Amino acid sequence: MSQGLKPSTDLSNRIAEIYPSLSNGHRRAADFVLQHPLDVATMTIEGLAEGSGTSNATVTRFVRALGYAGYGEFRAALSAALKFAHEPVDSFAGARAAPGSTFATFAAALADQAGNLDAARQHLSEDAVTRAVTLLLKAPRVFIAASGASHHVASFLEDGLALYLDADLTFASSRTGPERAIRHMMSARPDDLVIAISVPRYSRATLDLAGFAKKRGARVLALTDGPTSPLAPLADVALFAPARSHLLPNSPTAIFALADALIAAVARERPDAVDALKELSESLLWTFYR
Repeated sequence: MSQGLKPSTDLSNRIAEIYPSLSNGHRRAADFVLQHPLDVATMTIEGLAEGSGTSNATVTRFVRALGYAGYGEFRAALSAALKFAHEPVDSFAGARAAPGSTFATFAAALADQAGNLDAARQHLSEDAVTRAVTLLLKAPRVFIAASGASHHVASFLEDGLALYLDADLTFASSRTGPERAIRHMMSARPDDLVIAISVPRYSRATLDLAGFAKKRGARVLALTDGPTSPLAPLADVALFAPARSHLLPNSPTAIFALADALIAAVARERPDAVDALKELSESLLWTFYR
């Protein structure tokens, strides 16, 4: 494949990168691909040209601008991307078709989580945990980047760490759009720490934020599912917990457990943790139901 592109390349991301430099005709072809990916995967070059109101020559130049040698290569890459996107759907359909009761499904889901938690505990690295806690305690500012299912893990981690860290905590990922997250990350400095959280299927936004912070010299702590995660090579320290599920695309349960354990370890190492917790308990005294 020309220019080193892989079949699984995210076409929407590649199109977004080159879109400002495209001609009007190329933009019409790009818009049609983004709006009708399923149709385009089975279309001839003539079909895409007609659908986008362009010509065969324009479509050919467009796919070459994307880095493909020709239309056939482009369509194969699009088909591979669509296959990847539909893998969780196919898995879910297969699991639903398998015989079993509602209770059996429920019990199997719990077994998945137990397996993930056990694997996370068995493969813990003492060095990685120690380094992670040290980075958290020393960093003047901590940014947390996550989206999708991992967004909830990040929110939990932010709330837990807020009590035990002197650092400035910033939830860099925002559901209002990537621009706000990037503005937060632009202030990252070499002494700062970025906690990036992502499980399959990995968030491109989180990967981009982690990479952006790395270029600015900040340290990166990754909470992800394993060494093959695209977050792993970006991280100074990585903590792993599988996110396998037989029925769903992923499960963040074990990653939640990692976050919880990280909060506990930080609390244990902070000298005035007892006083901090006592102050919080007293301030919330009349909010508890007893």
